[in-house]
Amino acid sequence: MAKPIYAGSYPSRGRSRWRTVFTIIILLHLVAVGVYLVATRKGGEEQPAPPGPSAPSADLPLPAAPAPLPLAPASPDPAAQGAIADARAALDGGQLQAAKTILDKVVAQSSDPEALKLLGEVNIRLLRSPQMMPGKEYYVIQSGDYLQKIAGKFNTTVELIKTMNGLESDTIRLGARLLVFNGNFSIRVSKTANTLDLLSGGKLFKRYPVGTGKFGKTPEVGFSIVDKIVEPPWTRPSDNKQIQYGDPENVLGTRWMALKSDDHPELVGFGIHGTWERDSIGHQSSAGCVRMFNEDVEELFDLVPRKTPVVITD
Repeated sequence: MAKPIYAGSYPSRGRSRWRTVFTIIILLHLVAVGVYLVATRKGGEEQPAPPGPSAPSADLPLPAAPAPLPLAPASPDPAAQGAIADARAALDGGQLQAAKTILDKVVAQSSDPEALKLLGEVNIRLLRSPQMMPGKEYYVIQSGDYLQKIAGKFNTTVELIKTMNGLESDTIRLGARLLVFNGNFSIRVSKTANTLDLLSGGKLFKRYPVGTGKFGKTPEVGFSIVDKIVEPPWTRPSDNKQIQYGDPENVLGTRWMALKSDDHPELVGFGIHGTWERDSIGHQSSAGCVRMFNEDVEELFDLVPRKTPVVITD
């Protein structure tokens, strides 16, 4: 009897089947290796690096750490809700200082996310308004004064002085009064929470969401701001080519604040900068720098002067 067309000796069918399985396994391994190599090469491309003395080197030999999951918002604190309602009522009535006083007390006792967000909004509005607050004072312009000199005297920025006084230019008049702010700002960054806290006189002024270094690459040390650049260029580490602001490859966003550590001078190239990658905020997502929404880094840039201390913690 003739064999069916699908028939064959069982040993031959077995060997053919195993050869097919073996070939598929080899191909899958090759594909996996290729994907891994591509992902590894892309992971090292973002190296924030403005030109000049604060230009960074290649990847630094920093200790690796597992990237945390995105921070889940804290649950609202029922005990704080009444105080927050009172603060909103004061805010709606234009009583910014009253709202600030209420929220300072709430935040000192609770990490209620609504209170934290509202406190930042109130402090920024109060700072920019004619109303007084701790750290605000009047200064009478003296002979020989100019805005940069006054900003240095009060440890503030020219941009903040102009905003507080509604100035559209750097021109000032002898004998005129200026509102100035000497709030002694400092910055504290949490890698675990991916937050940046702006402190004034040691008290929380505003909390910003940030992105920090992949695999714990952001070092946990004390820095200070040593340089500030508007619309910064970026030096690509692979070939040291300078990528101008506005180029899609430039990763620094709209502002750059270079960081330096006196205790660890080997840590170069770190900074606080903006980003176009909004989905990266709230995660360990950078090559080691602290990245912010562009609108947030622009606000912070105008508030903090050079030499502002920055402490990064786990």
